[in-house]
Amino acid sequence: MSKLKELPVSNCEKKFIKKALSEWNRLDGRAFEEFRELKIEFGKDWGCCTVALGDTRVLAQVSCEVQQPKASRPSEGILNINLELTPLGAPNFEAGRQSELSVQLNRLLEKGLKDSKAVDLESLCIKVNEKVWMFRVDVNVLNHEGNILDAASIAALAALSHFRRPDVTFDGEEFIIHTYAQKDPIPTVIHHYPVCISYAVFENGEIILADPNLLEENVSDAQFTIGLNGYKEVCGMHLGGSAAMNIDTILKTSQSAARRAKTIIEEIKKYVEEDSTKRLNKEPVGLLLNLDIQNESSTDAHNKLSLCLDKWNKVKRKKKKVPAEIHELCGSIESLGKNSMALLPQETQGNEWIPSSDEEMDIIPGESDKQKHKGDIKMEGDSEEEEVLILNTTEQVKKRQKTRKED
Repeated sequence: MSKLKELPVSNCEKKFIKKALSEWNRLDGRAFEEFRELKIEFGKDWGCCTVALGDTRVLAQVSCEVQQPKASRPSEGILNINLELTPLGAPNFEAGRQSELSVQLNRLLEKGLKDSKAVDLESLCIKVNEKVWMFRVDVNVLNHEGNILDAASIAALAALSHFRRPDVTFDGEEFIIHTYAQKDPIPTVIHHYPVCISYAVFENGEIILADPNLLEENVSDAQFTIGLNGYKEVCGMHLGGSAAMNIDTILKTSQSAARRAKTIIEEIKKYVEEDSTKRLNKEPVGLLLNLDIQNESSTDAHNKLSLCLDKWNKVKRKKKKVPAEIHELCGSIESLGKNSMALLPQETQGNEWIPSSDEEMDIIPGESDKQKHKGDIKMEGDSEEEEVLILNTTEQVKKRQKTRKED
């Protein structure tokens, strides 16, 4: 399958966004230091986690296997992190090949989680120089709407906190890996929780946006990422782009990122504790349950909308009734010769000429109401040669009926 090209940002969009930022406005209505809503959900298996940061959605899964340790680290386990950019997240991503963006994101994740020694690798050792646990964290981007790194770091950290590895015993001859039913699984030992916080830089650091979306990332001059844990320790820092930032701006941004990191770590611990409590109480857990809850909420919203629509009163306009006298005018058509015909009204009692308004006819004063409805129309002019024309449909119909009988 051929790779689709990424749609470039037009000059009009760039000018519009920068004009809005100069007026202290963002397209989604957030403040410059405001982050998007964070949602964390755990799957049925240990170490399965989905993170939604606004419209950006990421899935992380932790797996483990027994391997031989590295010669340089005989008493430590192995931790591998792999971030995949598939066409499911964006049509311009290509499956099976690492792009420049994927390499950069993988390296930043390794700096934040692996190089900072967040996971206790010595606790993964089964026997020195022989067997250790190897943890593999697979992160897949489900929907790309900006700031993949923050969502991926949160998902990987939450999945590692949630993961439980099976217990292993050694009887002197072979290693026995016990199932979850035989022995309780062992949780992962984590020293600290490093989280990546990203910002978009505009106008050489004069405007800094927290948690940028996809359009803001494409328009920004640079992207500033800082990794912090709950103790306000810097675990990594990256500035990519062509913008320069002074020391005061970096310190101010780092303080804001430290507050954000502390909030995220508290959210991760809370969600992990809630999931562990549900599993101890043997309550149903998993992503399918969350999908059912979302479907129920959408169904409830649909029902509420239908109730509102049922209460909607539509005012029906009354159709104007056509008087019976008008229908009487629609009668038969009589041919009067070549290229000429006449419309004859129906033969009913009281068939009279009905004028449209009083202004269209001159009614002789002193006449009775009955004489007015007969529709006598008097046409007069300034010239003496003009004749007086009186129309009376009833008399004309009678005359034509007589002529028909004679013929």
